Amino acid sequence: MDYRFMKGLGFAAVCAGIFFSCQSSPRSAFPTAQTIARSSAARGTDLAMLAQGRKIFTTSCTECHVARPIAGYSVTQWRHNVSVMAPRARLKPGDRAALEAYLVAARESLPQS
Repeated sequence: MDYRFMKGLGFAAVCAGIFFSCQSSPRSAFPTAQTIARSSAARGTDLAMLAQGRKIFTTSCTECHVARPIAGYSVTQWRHNVSVMAPRARLKPGDRAALEAYLVAARESLPQS
């Protein structure tokens, strides 16, 4: 085999290893409603509403762009993002409320860093 080919293949393997090892799982990046409900962050929030909000976040929001990690924004920033994006996504008021409830509870359930 050609030395340059083998060297390039090795480089590609290292890059792939780094890329895939840095990815977080969808469960940790986008906590499930059950995970959030077990935390005090979901106080007074219905489990079905959290599940609906997560579904909207992982489906509707990703139709146009990559879903951002929950930890990437503060609660205030998430509320602002929802207020800007909900009309663009043509979310019904109930869906918008579920999305915001999910994002806020998910963000508040994360360990403070």
